[in-house]
Amino acid sequence: MSVPAHDAGHAGWDATTLLTAPPDGADLGGRRPMSLGRAASGREAAGIAALALALLANSRAWAAAQSPEFSRVPVEAMAISGAAVSPWRTPAEVIPCMRMYLWIFAFDDYVESFAPGDGARLDDLMRRCAGVVRGGHDDSHWLLTTLSTWQRDLAARPLYPALSGLWIEKFDSMLSSMRWEWEAGRSGRRDDAGLREYLAHADSIAAWVTVLPRWITYEGDGVLDHLDTLVAALGEYVIADRLANDLASFARERDQLGNNNVLSYGVSPDWVKTEIARHVNAVHRLLDKLVADGVGPAIELVRETEYATTFYEMAEFRGWGSDAGD
Repeated sequence: MSVPAHDAGHAGWDATTLLTAPPDGADLGGRRPMSLGRAASGREAAGIAALALALLANSRAWAAAQSPEFSRVPVEAMAISGAAVSPWRTPAEVIPCMRMYLWIFAFDDYVESFAPGDGARLDDLMRRCAGVVRGGHDDSHWLLTTLSTWQRDLAARPLYPALSGLWIEKFDSMLSSMRWEWEAGRSGRRDDAGLREYLAHADSIAAWVTVLPRWITYEGDGVLDHLDTLVAALGEYVIADRLANDLASFARERDQLGNNNVLSYGVSPDWVKTEIARHVNAVHRLLDKLVADGVGPAIELVRETEYATTFYEMAEFRGWGSDAGD
């Protein structure tokens, strides 16, 4: 799919002139959002806002219909994020990704609630999730009921048959990585070998299972023709996203039971930032030509990579909206 170029806006303005930040910049850790010269045009900003509001209204209604447990997820932040990454797409195309965002937040919170002796019960839940993404239906838990309905809707998309194998593989990898992280956070080693194993389980960040629904909602343009390159780039983004999330969340989670963060393995924040930059650069090396050619899923993935890693430099996605009191 070829995506129209965005209005360049006031690209000629002095890039050193900065937008007004929130009062004293405290809400963004002292960071200003961007230089004025790099600010989105008003037309693009309006489109992002309209799409975000549509996604927010739909997501609130959907979450309320699923379970009260979804009241704890950052629905506002996810609606804004979904729109910012894909401003040219319709709400119907972004909604599957949005709903998986919300499901993953709820699932992750639920997994973290398991006590050290609950491994068998956690394994049963994950086994049931794996069965659902293979076409099963399970009403034994609210997370499974929600996933069952969501999976049925995703499987009805025209591109799903071509990507179902990849979808199942990466969903399984997310489950096994989250299971490993749950165990390692309670009893894992904190040496170089532990660090390598931690990075090998970066799929715990769940980026695969939120990006793939975006690809499945295309009608084939650009996804299948460039699938190998897109998959390689997404693999790079997964690690960058995992590390950026760790930097942003370390202060909040450092004293929580079972916390497992890259900074717990003896590396410095500067080392982590260098690794993030290396993987972000790899995304660009793989995708910049496709972006120049207007390939929609490549543009989305580059935007998501830049959006997520930059946002994590300033804040976390939690605590900004209706989830702020939880």
